[in-house]
Amino acid sequence: MRHIVLAVPVLGVVLAGALSPAIAQTGAATPADHDPFAQLLENARQGNDSGEQQVGAEQNVCQVSASELVELASPVDGVIHAMHASRGQRVKKGELIAELQADVEKAQVNYAQVRAQSQSSVAARKRQLEFTERRIKRTEKLRAAKLMTQEEIDTLETDRDSARLDYEAAKENITIMKAELALSRAQLADRMIKSPIDGVLIEKLLTVGEQVDGKAIALIAQLDPLFVEVSLPVARFGKYQKGQKVVVHFDGPNLRSSQAEISLVDQIVEPKSKTFGMRIVLPNPDLAIPAGIGCHIEFLSPK
Repeated sequence: MRHIVLAVPVLGVVLAGALSPAIAQTGAATPADHDPFAQLLENARQGNDSGEQQVGAEQNVCQVSASELVELASPVDGVIHAMHASRGQRVKKGELIAELQADVEKAQVNYAQVRAQSQSSVAARKRQLEFTERRIKRTEKLRAAKLMTQEEIDTLETDRDSARLDYEAAKENITIMKAELALSRAQLADRMIKSPIDGVLIEKLLTVGEQVDGKAIALIAQLDPLFVEVSLPVARFGKYQKGQKVVVHFDGPNLRSSQAEISLVDQIVEPKSKTFGMRIVLPNPDLAIPAGIGCHIEFLSPK
């Protein structure tokens, strides 16, 4: 037993002597050299935030998307008569994209327009009213002299009142016909499919001769401005505000970084991923930046 106890210190001395050259050559090992979490803690104590910047850069990944994507549809069913825009074409709000067959609707508009513009009935009723009023005026002296019977007077006044009613009815008919014209024009307009936004037609879903039947006709994307969507960890919630400036760096070649600003910070955290969303509005007047491209965000410090 004595020999065993004495052998332990001797063995420790031998091992220390054997390892001392290696330690002297490589330098003394510290916990931070082998433990990355200890290294991050040491950086934080020394005011070194390089680790945080690296993590933030990885988590600032974003996606560029169209600010609006419209599936252009028709309010009525019908067969496509003409397409007035092609794929990749820039379109303006209100520009005609497609036209449904509308021969019947055009005929109804022409018919209603002729009726609404006709003034002959109104003119005839007006002249009849004026005639009855002149007859009553010519008999004023006779009535004053009591040379007319009451029946004759009643007949004249009844003719005048009837003529007045006919004249008012004729004017009302013109108003009704104008309303019918407006209705016919609205029905015709429903068959003229126009773009609701400024954008680019990215795909035609139907073509000439095909039945609409509730299906979308084309896809139109608004590319100015673009939306940049980014998800951030919940630990950074409250750090950014609407209106804060950022720089968007794009993944694609030959695309210069662009400065933009935060337009929306979600107030709801996604429970599974523990992230919250942020939207950045990116002007794109010349359409140089394509939708769908990847990017990453650099947050600028508030001045």
